[in-house]
Amino acid sequence: MSGHVLPVSGRVWSWTLQAFPPKPPYRPPADGYRPYHVGYVDLGEVLVEAQLAVPRAEMRIGLPVRLTMVPAYHDEDGTEVLTFAFRPDREGER
Repeated sequence: MSGHVLPVSGRVWSWTLQAFPPKPPYRPPADGYRPYHVGYVDLGEVLVEAQLAVPRAEMRIGLPVRLTMVPAYHDEDGTEVLTFAFRPDREGER
């Protein structure tokens, strides 16, 4: 197996609101489940599925986004576990 480096920025190809908790092994945050955006991001060579850390008012097909990390949950020992997501890329608007 070989690795392939992917770009860290792209554009929202499609999106939806994840309105209900995913099935296990998903772990909700300590303060309970909150709906979030998820979608496909076009990185040029490939589409990737990811959480989209984008406010609803800004969400749109074609939105420039950049890779980021967001909290997923806290482990049993209190350690914050992160996951990847994409946030709006203000530089990509140019």
